[in-house]
Amino acid sequence: MLNIKNLNLSYEGKNILEDINLEIKEGEVFVLTGFSGTGKSSIIKILNGIIPEMSGGKISGEIILNGESIHDKNISQRSKYVSTVFQNPKTQFYCLESTDEIAFPLENRNIDREVIFEKIDTYTKLLNTEKLMDKNIFSLSGGEKQLVAITSVVAMDNKIYLFDEPSASLDHESIGLLKKAILKLKKMGKIVIIAEHRLYYLMDILDTLAIISDKKISTFSKEDLKKDDFKEKIKKEYILRSFKEIPKNKLISSNYKKINLLQNDNLLEKNNVLKCLDFQVKFDKEKIINTSVGFEDGINFIIGENGVGKSTFIKRLSNIYKGKGKTFYKESYVKKSYDYISMVMQDVNYQIFTESVWSEISIVSDDKDKKEKILKELDLYDKKDFHPQILSGGEKQRLMIALAKASKKPIVILDEPTSGLCKKQLLSMVNYLKEMKDEGKIVIVITHDYEFISLCGGNIYEFVR
Repeated sequence: MLNIKNLNLSYEGKNILEDINLEIKEGEVFVLTGFSGTGKSSIIKILNGIIPEMSGGKISGEIILNGESIHDKNISQRSKYVSTVFQNPKTQFYCLESTDEIAFPLENRNIDREVIFEKIDTYTKLLNTEKLMDKNIFSLSGGEKQLVAITSVVAMDNKIYLFDEPSASLDHESIGLLKKAILKLKKMGKIVIIAEHRLYYLMDILDTLAIISDKKISTFSKEDLKKDDFKEKIKKEYILRSFKEIPKNKLISSNYKKINLLQNDNLLEKNNVLKCLDFQVKFDKEKIINTSVGFEDGINFIIGENGVGKSTFIKRLSNIYKGKGKTFYKESYVKKSYDYISMVMQDVNYQIFTESVWSEISIVSDDKDKKEKILKELDLYDKKDFHPQILSGGEKQRLMIALAKASKKPIVILDEPTSGLCKKQLLSMVNYLKEMKDEGKIVIVITHDYEFISLCGGNIYEFVR
């Protein structure tokens, strides 16, 4: 059993968490949710020791596992019984190759070679990640990296498993496999703690839903959550994401198109304002993309399985990846993509260049009033003097969206923009996309978030191969 008693966390005199008391039994799935930036990831980092050892902060209280205090144990000591999947899996990779990455923590424990291969075989089959073995990790898509990180953690026989936004970059099939892995850990008697905004896949397997609000935690049992009226009450009170899955067929209508990335026979239409003609991308002589796609004014969603080539396509569009093909915007040839395109990447850490939030948004705009307005609407104005790298994952995402909104460029590309966002920020995102549409911008969004699409509306392109 894991007991957290009278836990408090503060940074530079500012309280983040106050008087947290939790009891989590073996074989339980404990789900943490709440507004972005309220402390979900902080609880994860307190449990694995990153706070205060690596990230600073002042902690008081007790953390007790099976009657023994682990409060004073360091990260190395805690790793013997705590495993973590971080919000950004790249921050936890040690190896360049995927099979090595899964084997690495097992090798560190001096486990026999044969047992290591047995575990890799067992858990790659469980998570359907066999096809990702023996791959260069940094050639994988964001969702595929997430699956490798999940597989490497699930393969360890620890007592406590911590997941920070594990579904953020996963397609719906992969979320089903993640759910299957969580159930496996639950049956093995593990303590599973998940910080998550996307709740629908967890509702029938969780034991406790914990909501952080105003530095405190309120907990609700699975018996409470079986009552529909009660679920609706807390969903509205805390502004939570949907408790039910939105199936893809609910989104498909006349504005839906299926694009085969390896068939260059897509018919462009007269109302296509942005035309991507004869795009080709190769990796190691293998053709990844060979297609033409046209986008209309307004909001355009790109959906598709992890690894199909969604991010590769937009990196070709923005000239991050080189390849054949031409781009036309309103019949004008786009020679320099950066003159037209404002992009929010899946891993926004690549896009942070300055030492403060205010300096970052000032890269794209000199309009003081506009910058203040956007930062306030995205709940970032009180952090305008913070270094962007100390923001939470969701806050960094919102900062990059603020830059896209403040920019005058006519094309905005967003890659998984709702990862790490709570319902409140999701609704703000919907409003921002609609505002950019009204300003005459073309907005292209890669997402697996069907709740987001249903709230926003727009054209849907499903990429297949």
